[in-house]
Formats: sequence, structure tokens, C-alpha cells
Amino acid sequence: MKNEYKKILILVWIKIFFCTISNLSAQSFAKDSIENLIAKKGSAIERIQFLNTLGEQLADKNTHLATDFANRALIESEKINLPKEKGKALNNLAWIKYRKGDFSAAFEYSTKALKWNDSIQNLPQLASSYRCLASVYNSQGNIQKSIDFFLKDLALHSQLQDQKSIGRALNNLSFTFIRGNLLDSAKIYTAKAISFNQKLKDYYLIAFAYRNAGDLAEIRKMKDSAISLFERSFYNAKKANSIQMQLTALYRIGRVLNNEKKYAESMLYLEKARDLGIIMGAKSETALIYSLLADAYEGIGNYQEAYKVQKRVSQLNDSLYQERSRSKLAEMQAEFEAEKKETEINQLKHEKEQQIASNQKKTLLNFSLLITLVVIILMTFVIWRKNKYKTATNLLLRSQKKELEETILLKDKVFSIISHDLRSPIASLNAVLPMLDPETLDHETYQELKNNLSKQLQNLNYVLDNLLIWSRSQMNGVAQPDLKEINLQKQAGISIALLTGLAEQKKITIINEIESTLKFKADPQHFDVIIRNIILNGIKFTNEKGTIKLFSKMENDQIAICIEDNGIGMNPDQVNRLFQLKTHFTTLGTQKEKGTGLGLLICAEYAAINNWSIKVNSEIGRGTVFSLILSKTSA
Repeated sequence: MKNEYKKILILVWIKIFFCTISNLSAQSFAKDSIENLIAKKGSAIERIQFLNTLGEQLADKNTHLATDFANRALIESEKINLPKEKGKALNNLAWIKYRKGDFSAAFEYSTKALKWNDSIQNLPQLASSYRCLASVYNSQGNIQKSIDFFLKDLALHSQLQDQKSIGRALNNLSFTFIRGNLLDSAKIYTAKAISFNQKLKDYYLIAFAYRNAGDLAEIRKMKDSAISLFERSFYNAKKANSIQMQLTALYRIGRVLNNEKKYAESMLYLEKARDLGIIMGAKSETALIYSLLADAYEGIGNYQEAYKVQKRVSQLNDSLYQERSRSKLAEMQAEFEAEKKETEINQLKHEKEQQIASNQKKTLLNFSLLITLVVIILMTFVIWRKNKYKTATNLLLRSQKKELEETILLKDKVFSIISHDLRSPIASLNAVLPMLDPETLDHETYQELKNNLSKQLQNLNYVLDNLLIWSRSQMNGVAQPDLKEINLQKQAGISIALLTGLAEQKKITIINEIESTLKFKADPQHFDVIIRNIILNGIKFTNEKGTIKLFSKMENDQIAICIEDNGIGMNPDQVNRLFQLKTHFTTLGTQKEKGTGLGLLICAEYAAINNWSIKVNSEIGRGTVFSLILSKTSA
């Protein structure tokens, strides 16, 4: 509440100041008075807050003073690290630059303010940044972006329940829809803005809403209604002591009267607007007012005065770095001097005609050359496109050929597995089953046949499991991993428990030395499939009374799960052919066990989908070490 009272006192002081100043000396005296007030502020924080309030309140009244105070607020807030006051100072500078018509500087400060206020989540000032950036886009004719930012402004202030800013946002949207000639939306938002702001009893926002309504009436050729609405805007702007809103309402009335050819009446409004524009330092609006005044002088036939005013327009436009046409100025100057320089003008006209004729010849020649160049470019493009299409077709055919070859290879492998690796154990089972008659066999023979049958069934079960997993992956691809945190020792223990019976048939010992506290995020099913198949491979190629050991270690900051056996081992050529479909092979185990050779292919596919890798070190007669490297990116 204390800050609100301070703002009210500042507004009252500014209103008294602008009601009384009439020249630069008075303005200088007022600045000295403000400086005295600033000097009386006890703390640096109070002084910066006061400077920001002055910059905000003077933005549409005196841009020269407003710029000075806002700049000082920015410098001092950065010096003592006041993030919120810095965000407000950046917004004030953006708005002041916009009021002056320096749109490039306004855009620069707006983007700085938006990034800063967003970074510190200063929501009220972030909404103000949206508003200022939307206004800059509006001034440059980028209607869609302007609407987008004004809607963000409205949404954020609605969230903050800032009624005054909601009213301002409704006005801005109304203004932007009018500027974009979206008249249906403009009508809706104009009505909303008038109703909402009248309830707020905010004279500035009411003035803004009536000005928009006047613009809408002017577009619809309702001249009398437009003038009446602009007058109501001016009346409320005067009560709000908004110089910017007063001058924009006045020059709009002048514009309507110009269109009605009531030039003498128009000049009264435009001259008042011009004086306010000079006081405020709003170059863009002042240039527009001078342009309308030039039209009025021209309308009453006072070409000399029209020329002087138009010259002032050009000077203002140059100071704003805008390139605008000087044709109207040249035309008025020519009319002003027509009686004295008629002969000279005719001569210039003749020279200009000759120049035009010469330019036309040059244009025709250039056009002919351009057509020739376009034809050449088109022909080159057609030839290039044809060659490109031919190359693309050849690449597609090669790709399709490669895919077809791989499909045929895959088909052959599947049929080979079904016809050899499955038929053989099933045929053996078919031959053994009739022999299992306890009455014709002694106990020892019966037990031996039973054990062999059990072993073959287990092998067949693992073969079918691997065939099912591999076939599904070939048709649908490996399922994406479902990551869960697992204890690697316990998870590997599940696979060891499943394979202990098979290992005991060959009196093979499986030792789990994986660190008991080692945890990792992985898909348990994918991890089990890889570990189980590598252990199965170890059992198959390890002699009786052999050993398979599982242990963990760190490799380049990555976890490695190692499965080491003291089996028959592999030569380098065999190691290089592992994990590839084209070089896929299978060999008999130490007890003539058969397999499909799919187990390691499945391991490679599951490792790849988890971004893991498998390393193999093997030596004939000494055994093999498979290392599953668990990448951190999958965790």
C-alpha cells in the first residue's frame, strides 16, 4: 500500500508539472525539482524504485526525461544487484524507445527485458515485456506475431489478476485486429475493452478504447461517429493527463476532416497535436502529424507552407532511419515554383522522357538476356533433375537387391534351423521313447536313458526359446527396454539357477562373483536373455568338471559383466564371425550337443537395443571370456 501511495503522489506531481510547463526553461526547472526529490530518498533501493516509477509515468508524456531516469535505474540496479528493478528498467526503456518511434532500439530492449524477466520468473514484468514486444511487431506490420504476444500478455495478467493490465491488453488486441483489417475480431475486442475499462474507471484505458472504436468507425466510413468517438477519447486522455493519447486522438480527428476536405477545421486539431508531439518528443507521431498538416496546406492551395511542413516530415523520417518517398515533397516544390520555372521544368521533363526511353531500351535488352539465362538455367535444371532421378533409381534398386538377398539368406537360415536343428533331436526322442519300458530294462540302463532324454528335452527347450525370441525380433524388432533398477548379482543368479541342472549333467561349476551391491537401470528380461545365452554357450563348449565364472569390473567408467569359461576356446577367425547373420555358424559341443547358433545373434541384437556392447577374448584350449559392457546412457 505504501508503494501505491507513492505512485499516486508521483502521478499528481507529474500532472501538475505538465499542466503548467510551456517552454524548455520550465521543463529544466521541473527536472531540477525531480532531482531534489530523488536526492531525498534515503536508501539506494528507494531511489531506484523512484527512478523506475518516473520512467514509467513519463514514457507517454516526456520521452527525454523518461529516458534519463530509466537509464539511471538500469545502471544502479545492475550495480547493487536488484534483478526485479533491472527487469522493470529494461521494460521502461523499451516502451520509451517505442514511444519515440525508434523501433529497432525498442525491439532490442524488449527482447532483453523478456529474456531477463523470464530467467528470474518476474511474471508481472514478463507480461509487460510481452506487451512491448507485441507493440513493436505491430508497428512493423507483423500482425500475427503482435497478436500472439498480446494474447500471452492477456493470459499472464489474467493469471496475476491485474485488472488494469487486462484492460490494457484488451485495448491492444482491439488495436492490432483493426490494424490487420480483422474487423470481426476487432469489433468483439473493442466492445470488451470499452465495457471492461469503464468498470475500472481508468481514464487512460477508456481513452484508448474509444480511440480504437473511432478507428473502427473510420474504416467503416462512419465519419461523424468516428469524430465523436475520437473526441471522447481526447476528453478522457486529458483527464488521464496522457499527452500521447491526446495527440493520437487529435490527429485522427484531423485525418477524418482532411478526408472530408474540411482542411481549415482539420488544421486546428493537427496544430494542437503537433505541439503535444514536440513536447513529448514522439518523432514518429510528430512526423505523421506534419504529413497530415502538409495535406491540409496543399488542400487550401498554400503550397509554400505545404513544402515547408513536408520538408520537416523528411527531416524527422531521416532522424528515425526510415526511407520514405520524397516524391510528394518534390511535387509540392514544383507546384510552388511553377510560375517562375515553367521553362526549366519542361526541359527537365524532356530530359526525363529521354532517360525513360533509354532506360526502356536497356530494360528490354536486360529482359532478353534474363530470358535467355532463365532458359539455360531451366535446361540445366532439367538435365540435372533427370540425372538425379536416374541416380536415385539406381540406388533404390541396389538397396532393394540387397534387402532381397538378405531376405533370401534369412529364409534359408530359418529352413535350415527347422529342418536340421529341430528335426534331429525330435527324431532322437522318437527313437528313445519306445525303449523306456521299465519291465524290459534294468534300472541302470533305464536311468541312463531317462537322463539322456531329460538332457535332450532341456536342449530342445532352449533351442525353441531362442528360435521364438529370434523370429519375433526379425518380424517385429526387439522391444524397447523397460528400464528398472536391478541388482546385477541377483539378476544373474536367476539365469544361473535355471541352468544349474544342465551344468550339473556335465559336472560344471557356475560361480557368481559379481559384486553384491552393484546396481544398474536396465530391462531385466533383456539382461536375462543375454546372460542366459552366454552361459548356455559356455556349458556347451566346456568339458566335464569345468568351471564358468561370472564377475564384474569397471572399464573406462563403465560396468563390465564378464562370463569366463575354461572350455575349448575359439580361434580369431571364429571370434570375428560371431554375432553376424551372414557369417552365422554352429558347431557341436564337447558332448556332441547341437544348437542353432542363434543364441549369440540374439545377444547381439538385445545388446544393441540397450546401447550395450559385447567383447570376446578367446584362446584355443584355454577358454573364452565374454564381457557385456553396460553403457551409462541406458541407465
